[in-house]
Amino acid sequence: MSGKGEHMPTITVEPELYELFERAAAERRTGVNVLFAEAARRFVWELNRHGISAECEIYRQRHAELKTQFLGRYIAMRNGHVVDHDADFQALRRRVRERFGRAPVMITLVTDEADPPLTRSGFRWESPVL
Repeated sequence: MSGKGEHMPTITVEPELYELFERAAAERRTGVNVLFAEAARRFVWELNRHGISAECEIYRQRHAELKTQFLGRYIAMRNGHVVDHDADFQALRRRVRERFGRAPVMITLVTDEADPPLTRSGFRWESPVL
C-alpha cells in the first residue's frame, strides 16, 4: 500500500513495547513508524532465512532421490516439494518469481554431493563447516 490517499492499516501494540520503540526512536532521532517498519522487515527476513534453511535440510535428506531425477539441473523447492526445475538458472528463477513472488523458495543445482562446497542459503552464500 504505497499510493497516495490509501488507508494505512492499523496495528495494535502493547503499551510497554510501544514505549521501548519510542525511546529507541528518540535515541536514534527517527520516527517510531520507521523503527517498527525496520523491525518488521528484519523479522520477515529472518523467517524467510529459516524457511530456506529448512528447505536445505530437506534437500540433504532427499538428495539420493533428487539426484536420480534432477542431476545437473536446477531445482526449486518450497515446503519440501520440487515445484519446478530447469537446466537454466535464470529461466527457473524468473518462473519461480512469477509464480511465488517474493516468497522464499530454495533454488539449487543438483550435484553428485549432497553438500556442495558453496550452498546458496536464502540471501547469502555459505560455506559448510568442516
